[in-house]
Amino acid sequence: MTSLLQDKLYEIQSQAPSPSKDFHHFTITKTEVIWRSWRISFRPNQEKLFPKTVRKPHSDFLLNEQLHKQVQNIFGYKMLEYTLNLCQGCYDFLTRMPDNLIMHILSFLNTDDIRQLSKTCKKFQQLCSSEELWERIRLLQDKHTHDLKILRLPVYKKLTYFNQKPSHRKQMHRRQTHSFKTVWQLSD
Repeated sequence: MTSLLQDKLYEIQSQAPSPSKDFHHFTITKTEVIWRSWRISFRPNQEKLFPKTVRKPHSDFLLNEQLHKQVQNIFGYKMLEYTLNLCQGCYDFLTRMPDNLIMHILSFLNTDDIRQLSKTCKKFQQLCSSEELWERIRLLQDKHTHDLKILRLPVYKKLTYFNQKPSHRKQMHRRQTHSFKTVWQLSD
């Protein structure tokens, strides 16, 4: 699973809270944490300031309380917590999967599950509301109806399938998309 991880695990930038105007850039890679700060000053006599960069391996970052406080002050407690989890090897693999793979998985879910999943994070909200996903779902449904025609079921069996309750039909649709054999067993 770690092969799914990109070198850059997370990256964020922000301006420090008032009254400071300093700019901060925070990057977490597979092996280290990089903190860059630019001091912003409006004094005309101030010489040119270059960014200050701090690079720490994950093990050192976990022990550096001062850097923890800086991350918390600039980006908030949740960001600090997330960073500590990444440094300890607790990765969120599902959101790091390639979009086309997630889309393929989502296309097998029913609409209620897609709606619930879209509430979990911004990435899933974007994917669940994309036209590409709904086009895939429509194509799968078309393929499914085509498969039913190929089965050449007797008319009375087709009628029992279409007259079932919608909730039972959703469960059957889930099973049908997973294996052709299950469709045949359910239709008997």
